[in-house]
Amino acid sequence: MPNIVDEYYKINKFSFAFDFLFLLQEKFNITVFDFIGVNKSFNKQGIQFNYLKRKHNNKVIVPWSLFFKIKKLNPDYVYIQSLAYPHFILLLSLFLKNNCKVIVQDHADSYPSGLKKTVFKWADKIIDLYFFTSKKMTIKYVEEGLISSESKIIECVEGSTQFKFNPNPKKDPDLFLWVGRLDSNKDPLTILKAFKKYAVHNPKAKLKMFYENDQLLSKIKLFVDNSSLSQNVDLMGKIPHKELEQWYQKSTFFILGSHKEGGPISLVEAMACGCIPIVTNIAPFQAMTNNGDCGLLFSPGDYKELSQQLNKIESLDIEKLRNKTLSQFEHHLSHQAIASKITKTILGS
Repeated sequence: MPNIVDEYYKINKFSFAFDFLFLLQEKFNITVFDFIGVNKSFNKQGIQFNYLKRKHNNKVIVPWSLFFKIKKLNPDYVYIQSLAYPHFILLLSLFLKNNCKVIVQDHADSYPSGLKKTVFKWADKIIDLYFFTSKKMTIKYVEEGLISSESKIIECVEGSTQFKFNPNPKKDPDLFLWVGRLDSNKDPLTILKAFKKYAVHNPKAKLKMFYENDQLLSKIKLFVDNSSLSQNVDLMGKIPHKELEQWYQKSTFFILGSHKEGGPISLVEAMACGCIPIVTNIAPFQAMTNNGDCGLLFSPGDYKELSQQLNKIESLDIEKLRNKTLSQFEHHLSHQAIASKITKTILGS
């Protein structure tokens, strides 16, 4: 991100991807390297952060200076965020000692094609472990030999949140929350089609939609107006991130219509605050909700199936489901859970 020139801005804005590191620093000596628009170094809570200036994000220009800095540290483990640059992993391996373990975290990276598939297979010989939100996301990787063995794959979410459940004030039993882009992948129109039917049976139902990307906003406004949903759907737009915590804490349900995901932080945040997830039946959401044990799942793009799930709400034990959601977050999605998974995977304890 060459536009960032404040070294503290990134670590604060993207705390969801960094905070679990501070829970690891008692067992590991951690140094973080990243690229922004300025060369800066600082120490925070025992972790050394080194930011390197880069004029633009370029997949071709090799970051030799970074490789030499890593070589100088002589690390036992290298933890790489993203599968998008297998060619860089290959080159980096030339700077690492033979017994250094290489771990790579998936971030909903696109499945490689063409020559990149071959490079990925070469990089796999270097990579010791892959972290994916769900092993089901890797089926094609294993089948086509891009990942040589399923035993190298560990289920672990990309990041977490410091948002917390607050029992006071009590949650609104009719309040649904949407936090995500208004695009075809998140599929807000499928949500609205089902919500239209649900609102007939529960006119108190309220859907608050928060978003930054407004690609489908005009279509959504037209649908809301034509469906007489203006009393049930509020298009809230963008608000400061910290203020979202209060909305999660007020809401009983969190709803998303994603066709593809890596492991969205919005769902993690919602579950941390005790929102019961109503999300699509895709591999990462299956893993994050324990196969729907703490929420409701529906097929992507199927508003009729979502309508059926919404109709089940009246028969649900909301308190029990909320407790399951909070437990799932604590044990599998929290920063502590991520740190524990990494420690157990690397050290075996």
